[in-house]
Amino acid sequence: MLGTILFLSSAGILLCGATRSPPLPLPTVFPPAAADGWELVGSLDMLDYKHQKCPNQWNSYITKKACGRIPGQLCSSLIVPTGSSSFRQVCGRIRAFQFGSPDAFAALFVAKPVSIDGPYVDGISITYNNGGQRQHVFTYAAGLMEQYNPYIYPQSTCPCAGGTQIPPFVRTADYYCESGNPDSTWYANQLFCDPLWDGEECRYAEETCCHAPHQPWFCKNLGKRVSSDLEIRLCADEGVVNEDIAVEAYEFYVR
Repeated sequence: MLGTILFLSSAGILLCGATRSPPLPLPTVFPPAAADGWELVGSLDMLDYKHQKCPNQWNSYITKKACGRIPGQLCSSLIVPTGSSSFRQVCGRIRAFQFGSPDAFAALFVAKPVSIDGPYVDGISITYNNGGQRQHVFTYAAGLMEQYNPYIYPQSTCPCAGGTQIPPFVRTADYYCESGNPDSTWYANQLFCDPLWDGEECRYAEETCCHAPHQPWFCKNLGKRVSSDLEIRLCADEGVVNEDIAVEAYEFYVR
């Protein structure tokens, strides 16, 4: 797990959605403390490769101790059980790397309009189930490249860098987007070493993409209590030989 990170703001993260009764404030110290009612429901750390391995629902990378999509699947889904009790708040973080040429929210090969049930993002979709319908929690998107090039797939960069904007079911505060590719062109079959969504090395057109001080952590107030597992989907609208996300670690907490 990450070490404790203290944020300067005492107000925490802006709550999402109206509630009938004020919820407890979202944390400003990470990882969230069990003493404050937070429960760790899922974690992975592939740096501890002697004791941990990729879930069966994800593929294991040979070139890096990380997990990606199953070949032949546009989205590889992992269910994270949250236990029998209900919750109204979710916090989490993901450490991952870019493989190949993901296109953020461009969804170049997906039927329009895009759906939350499909590969609406080249990245990671976090949802919960409500009456058989997926409900959005958070999205981690991977852009094609940090630099905006009007002649090479400009729609495939992050929204904050001039690329395709988010779909209507993703709120502005409920996603991060970054590219690990520092160039102004794209590459196939390359695993980039710049960690995604860590708030660092956001250069060129991506400079405004990493202003959230709590990255890679997200916290969300769902606006109501829910009884559901979390679903973590690694998605892309092309095959794994062209684009993928290599997940090295994650943690998820509910309260």
